[in-house]
Amino acid sequence: MQDHGAKKRGILLRAKNGDVIGFDETGLRMNLSDSVIEDIHKRLPALGGHVAVDPAVLGDVDAWNLRQDRKWYVFGAHLPGAQGPRQFRRRVQVSDDASAPDIIADTAGAVYGLLSFGGTRRAVTANEPLSFPYHIVTTGDDLGPAGASGTQANEATDVIQRLTEQTRDSLIADEILRRRQADHRALPLIYARSETDSAPSIAALSQGAAFDNLRQTVQNLCDAARSLGKPAKVLSVGLDFTLEDVTSSGPDWAAGMHRMMHQITDLFADHGLRKPLFTAIFDAGTADISDSPVLRAQWDLAWNKGDHDHVFAAPGYMFAQDDFGRATPDARLQMAEMESCAIEARNSDAPWACPVLLLAERENDAKVIRCRGEAMGAFILDKDDPLNAGKACGFRFEGDENRAKIIDVRVDSKDRNDLLITCDKPPKGAYLTLCYALGHPASEDGMPANRGALRDGFKLQSTTGQTLYRWALPAALPVH
Repeated sequence: MQDHGAKKRGILLRAKNGDVIGFDETGLRMNLSDSVIEDIHKRLPALGGHVAVDPAVLGDVDAWNLRQDRKWYVFGAHLPGAQGPRQFRRRVQVSDDASAPDIIADTAGAVYGLLSFGGTRRAVTANEPLSFPYHIVTTGDDLGPAGASGTQANEATDVIQRLTEQTRDSLIADEILRRRQADHRALPLIYARSETDSAPSIAALSQGAAFDNLRQTVQNLCDAARSLGKPAKVLSVGLDFTLEDVTSSGPDWAAGMHRMMHQITDLFADHGLRKPLFTAIFDAGTADISDSPVLRAQWDLAWNKGDHDHVFAAPGYMFAQDDFGRATPDARLQMAEMESCAIEARNSDAPWACPVLLLAERENDAKVIRCRGEAMGAFILDKDDPLNAGKACGFRFEGDENRAKIIDVRVDSKDRNDLLITCDKPPKGAYLTLCYALGHPASEDGMPANRGALRDGFKLQSTTGQTLYRWALPAALPVH
């Protein structure tokens, strides 16, 4: 029989500072102290729970729905950048006197690495504004995206930071994000880092401080991704080491590049990363250096990539340089556009071919040399001769004992990527070499004419509305 006189609520245990255990019709009630609540607050994230947090811990930020997920605060916010309102994250501050960790984008999928390796020219930085400042990060060692350029050893860390300066790699990342947003595709988190040193040869580079730092950077990338609960993937590894090599012969440089790509591939395999895409700009030298054995050796790499996934994104002489032979700020943005397109294309199994000449051979008429090439579009010879190359269109012979003169250059009507070079008499020589855009003598008006006027018909419209052409590459081809 039910006792209608029994109490429906009451206190079973009371302390000086308040009630401890009570009861009501639903059962026992327990009032926990502030210290116990704080302890539970700390424990729940480690157990996979989410705890609501006051957005004030982020500072004066337009944020909402802040909660703690393990070592991270996760929240929605409206922050500067083209990404618009979306979800972000920030590490929980370790101590009150520590600097506040950086806010980064909270993205789906893997953390994507965009790495580069090479000489000092790759380490150039600038204060360019990023369109997606929270989606592009680097190693949290306060060295920035250019690293220490081989002057000190990298430290192990899973911390990631936003960028205070830009390298070519971070500009490439920004361009990739810009194109993905325009296509309404997912915007990933991209980890950009360049490792370089002042090695005098390709052999020294592969065994020096830059490679040791690259080894640590790959480990740090994987650890950073793991701290986010995500896998790590690498979009590309940029290779940039030509004019910095002052001791290697052409064949030694080409062989060294293959060995270096093998080293990097093995390093990636050690960390469970897939075989990387290697990208490069086909270096055309500077106003003072337009020919060297290493510059010519790039042609060997253009047609003989071995078992590596390697692509020349664009030729160097489509980009303006300053007095020190380095790309101007505008040129660096254009280079980033070209490389981003190459990376996106090759990673989606789409074709990308910077126009290159692969073979020079005599036709039945010994006065005609056929140059077989490769490009995404048909070759075009600029009739207006904008680069003062004359009828030779930037071609010349080396080792020609017969002193043949080029009288006509045209695209073969039956093959869009073949050129027919007609001479006044057959060129002859045991080591006859056809050079293009290398060491051509100055024109009569004194303007340098060491840049040819061949391009393919493909045009790339940049995000700024400028049309970028992919010009044909420098080459030095033995004539067969």
